[in-house]
Amino acid sequence: MSSKVTKTVGFLFRSNTVYLQATNHLIMNRLPRVTLFFLLSIIASVQCLGQSGNFGGNWYGTANWGVQNFKVELELNQIGTKLDGSIYFETLNKKKFAKYAVSGDITNGVALVKGTKYMEKKGIWCLSGIELSQGNTNQLTGKWKANTGAGGCWVAGMGKLNLLKMGETQQLAKRMPPEQEVVIADKDKTGNMLYTELQNRTYYALIIGIQDYKDPNVVDLDQPIADATALKNELIAEYGFKNQDITFLKNPDRTTLIETFDHLTATVKNTDNLLVFYAGHGIWDEKIEQGYWLPSNAKKTSKAAWLSNGTIRDYIRAIDSKHTLLITDACFGGGILKTRAAFTSSKAMLEMYKLPSRKAMTSGSLKTVPDKSVFIEYLIKALKSNNQPLISADQLFGSFKYNVINNSPNGQVPQYGVISQADDEGGDFIFIKKN
Repeated sequence: MSSKVTKTVGFLFRSNTVYLQATNHLIMNRLPRVTLFFLLSIIASVQCLGQSGNFGGNWYGTANWGVQNFKVELELNQIGTKLDGSIYFETLNKKKFAKYAVSGDITNGVALVKGTKYMEKKGIWCLSGIELSQGNTNQLTGKWKANTGAGGCWVAGMGKLNLLKMGETQQLAKRMPPEQEVVIADKDKTGNMLYTELQNRTYYALIIGIQDYKDPNVVDLDQPIADATALKNELIAEYGFKNQDITFLKNPDRTTLIETFDHLTATVKNTDNLLVFYAGHGIWDEKIEQGYWLPSNAKKTSKAAWLSNGTIRDYIRAIDSKHTLLITDACFGGGILKTRAAFTSSKAMLEMYKLPSRKAMTSGSLKTVPDKSVFIEYLIKALKSNNQPLISADQLFGSFKYNVINNSPNGQVPQYGVISQADDEGGDFIFIKKN
């Protein structure tokens, strides 16, 4: 039987399609059926692989749902275009977590999986849908999708997922024990051990001064940036804050504020302390009982660029610090507070340090305060005159509160207390004085 075939058969891959290419000679006769079936099977399988990608394996990384940030572990089994497995979420402060089974399909290289049932959960109320795309063989990116199944999240969430495939090195790093917080013994009544320990902790600060507004209908201020600068300089000169750990924003817009809070959420650890200071305009909306900061791009007639107390509170809750202290020198700053705390002794300070805190110190309650701030003036004086190695935020506030009341032109009464619904557990922010 006479038969001429090509000397070389090659494969070309283009846009998920496989083409047979004969080289040197044309195929003169048809290939045997078995051989042809084998080649077509290869083509079909490669096409399927190109369309479905390789989502199977163990993945880990981070995700955010609005302002809430999570650590994520994802296990997926893939057969063709079908997926099943499980996903585990945990907030950075470990107060919310969930593990649930997922299943789904791959279409045109994009995977859509949906939660089907919980394996464990705390503080998370619905089974999400997730759309995943493959950046490369070792990376997945995703976004939240609606899940209309039983117990599902009927509305898609705002946020993204970023996952890496877990190799041996990554598995070892992931399973390293988390940083353990040094326990301060109860016998440390004078605070010596606490002072030594706090010298090893990072004190972060976000200092914000807004005085120049783009909308001509919003009155410019004179003092916020100067006041913010004075506080920053005092924290660096005499307390445990380093310049590289302080973010100083002058006249930021709303986007810059949100991005900075996002950065702090990803950076600050549960052994660190964070101070947030804001000087600028504040507004209280009586109808919805909500307070706002006004970024530099805020318009008087629109709330679109305003930053609500609710958003600020959500970020403070999400940032995984040991202690966070918010200081606001703005009108209606007291609207973020829940209640008042009181403790002064060294023993009490020690106990307050052990418990996480989310406290606020404001220049007034629900009334206007003057541009020239006696609040910031006496706050900095109190910091300068303090000669104790450790001083709690509550003690600091008590040392200058009445000076503000007595010297304020409009009788403003500064406030100190718990930030409502921000996961305060009864502790307090401790300032450490330099030697």
